[in-house]
Amino acid sequence: MGDAPSRTRHGGVFRSAVLLIALGVANGCSGSGRRPAAQGTTVPSQSVAGTTTIDNSSTTTVPAGAVAGLDDYDGDGALDPTCGTQDFGANLVLRIPCAINTASEPPTGTTLVTGSLFRLPSSTDINLDGISGSLLLARDVAGAKVVIFVFNSDALFDTGSATIASADTLNGIIRVINDRYPHSAIQVRGHTDSTGPAAANQSLSERRAANARDYLSGHNLDAAEITSVGLGSTVPLTEEKKPDGSESPEGRAFNRRVEVVVRIR
Repeated sequence: MGDAPSRTRHGGVFRSAVLLIALGVANGCSGSGRRPAAQGTTVPSQSVAGTTTIDNSSTTTVPAGAVAGLDDYDGDGALDPTCGTQDFGANLVLRIPCAINTASEPPTGTTLVTGSLFRLPSSTDINLDGISGSLLLARDVAGAKVVIFVFNSDALFDTGSATIASADTLNGIIRVINDRYPHSAIQVRGHTDSTGPAAANQSLSERRAANARDYLSGHNLDAAEITSVGLGSTVPLTEEKKPDGSESPEGRAFNRRVEVVVRIR
């Protein structure tokens, strides 16, 4: 139910790589994935166009209909404008950069779904030792910083189980949050692949998210609040079928995951 028998860990494939995704307002910011529950994109009403000066030395051109950026993800000295927002479910609505040059690399042999959360900018300067996953960087619609730990649930749970088998990644996340993002609001999100009945997948994702939440709160995580939610298989990261129509075990495995969303206050 939501779990293929593979126990492969994907820590080695969560490496930062350059992935360019041009997101124009007309089509690139639609955020339209293949499953309705993961969709929802709007273009902010405060859209502007023109040139923004940064540190009096460099400028960045804001495309028509885009919003001036708040972050320089690729370190080129220019703030990266955003071209709309995307709803990833369970009140996670994020701004989407018009171009993303610092996305993480998905596992070999997988294809990201349209509008995948995993296309967001990744962190390259935070120590993720002990964490079998990746760290994504974002802003919410109000401009507040959001960081998202994404890690494969095969590194945490046995197949079909919600009992924590290895807490190494959770302990690493506690370390990073307490060191860098204390007093934040935390949401733990459980996901499964699409195999098995949807109701069973939903239940499994809820129980896994709740158990991960309880572990974090019971092991001195410094958080203003911590909640959990299960999303079943409704918000995939990768396609679960290959272009030839055959099954993609790698895609299914990557969709079995837990996300820890940190809203920095």
